[in-house]
Amino acid sequence: MKPAQLLLAYQRLVEKERELRDEIERLESLLASDPDVAHAEAAVASAREAQQALQLRLRESDRERETHRTRLRSREKELMSGRIRNPTELMQLSEEVQHMKASFADEEEAELRLMEDGELAEQALVEAAERLQEARTRSANDEPALRRDLAASQAELVSVKSDSEALWSEVPKPAQNAYLRVRVHPPVAEVDHNQCLACHVTVTSSGMQALRKGEDIVHCDNCGRILVLV
Repeated sequence: MKPAQLLLAYQRLVEKERELRDEIERLESLLASDPDVAHAEAAVASAREAQQALQLRLRESDRERETHRTRLRSREKELMSGRIRNPTELMQLSEEVQHMKASFADEEEAELRLMEDGELAEQALVEAAERLQEARTRSANDEPALRRDLAASQAELVSVKSDSEALWSEVPKPAQNAYLRVRVHPPVAEVDHNQCLACHVTVTSSGMQALRKGEDIVHCDNCGRILVLV
């Protein structure tokens, strides 16, 4: 192969090596922590936090209701004791008791709603735990295949890296230097119908003549890449 053709082949091996490294990183990441499992674990933690918050609110509601019930019974007992003879005081106490009963009824309704929310939160936690278990089962089932894919990719990477090193050694030194000086990626571009396929600018007549000879390294006048005739 001509120097530019060697560089194109080398570039393709380098790109393949990069793809394999990305795939290996992806597989190792999946084996280290399955995102589906991590998401399901976060959902369980969120559901448990919501359930615990509702349980706390229910306990606080129970304490407040018991306190209000005790006060209400005390005021009712006082109202019915006959000790208060002043009509105005008696009316005020009666109104207070009626107001306390209404407030207590509102608190009972609020607690019923909390209990319903608590049941929903409990069900949500159960469902989240089930989804977590399913995700863990899938992850465990997928692991052997992931490990086989990882081993295959690692073996292919070793082979591709060896091939790229061997091919690079075949590239003449001036061509190597020209490749390393290119500041755009990828450094090598193919030419088809007199056009650089990287930047789509037409190659000059003199450039095309040099490409057909294939002895010298030819750069695109527009993007600076090393050109290879298809």
